[in-house]
Amino acid sequence: MKRWLFIAASALMSVSALAQTRADSIRVRLLDPSDRSVLVASHRGDWKDVPENSVASIEAAILAGADIVEVDVRRTLGGELILHHGPVLFRPADATSLEEALLASKGRVMINIDKAFRHFRQIVRIARRTGTLNQIIFKSGMRAGEAKALMGEDAGEVIFMPIIHLCSGGALASIEEYEKALSPCIYEWVFNDDSHPALTIAGALSGGRRRIWVNTMWGSLCGGHDDALSLKDPLAGYGWLIRELGVGAIQTDETAYLVDYLKNR
Repeated sequence: MKRWLFIAASALMSVSALAQTRADSIRVRLLDPSDRSVLVASHRGDWKDVPENSVASIEAAILAGADIVEVDVRRTLGGELILHHGPVLFRPADATSLEEALLASKGRVMINIDKAFRHFRQIVRIARRTGTLNQIIFKSGMRAGEAKALMGEDAGEVIFMPIIHLCSGGALASIEEYEKALSPCIYEWVFNDDSHPALTIAGALSGGRRRIWVNTMWGSLCGGHDDALSLKDPLAGYGWLIRELGVGAIQTDETAYLVDYLKNR
C-alpha cells in the first residue's frame, strides 16, 4: 500500500513539473534573490521586421529567446487598453488590445507593462480574466506610498518594479521608502553617468538582494553602455553592466544579439 502511495505521489509531482510553463520558470528566476542569471527584456517586442507593440512583435521576441516583453499600454477615450507608444484618443484599426497581447503571451513569456500604471485596476481585471496576472511586471516612477495605495490589497500578489532615476535628487530616499513599504524584488535603474556615486549607494541600500533592470536602447539611460556600444564591443556595453553593477535584467532593442551574447559569455 505504501509503495502505491509513493508511486502515486511521484506521478503527481511529475505532472506538476510538466505543468510549469516557460513563463512560470522565468518568474521563479526573477523572484529568486540568489539567481544570478540575466533576464532579457525585448523593448516593444522584437520589432525590427514587424510592427512594434503588436502580437507579431511578441511572437518574434519569444522566438528570439526573450524572457520578458515590454509593451506600452494606453487607454482610448472609449476606455479600451491598447498597445501604443504615444498618447491616443481613438483606437487605430490595426492596434493590438492588451487582452490580445496577454492571451498571445500566456504561459510563454513575462510581460512588462509601461506607461499605464494609473490604469492598474483595469489591467488587473483583464489579467485575472485571461489568467495572466502572474506574468505581468508593473512599473512606475511614483513614490512608494502612492504606488502602495494604488495597488491596495493586490500589492502583495503582483510584481511591481519602481523606476529610479539615480542621478536625480531624491533617488536614494525613494529607494529607502520602497524598501520599507514594498521590498520590491526588482528595480529599474536609469542613469546617464556611469561614475555617479548613487550607483554604488543604491546597491547597498537594497542589500544586494534585488534584481537590477537597466535599459540599453539609448546611452542616456545606461551611462553610455547601450546597444550601439554593445554591438561594437559587448564587453564594454552589456559586459560592463553585468560585471560592474551586477545587472540582472536588460531591456534591449537587440534581443537576439543579447541572448546570443549571454549564452556565450
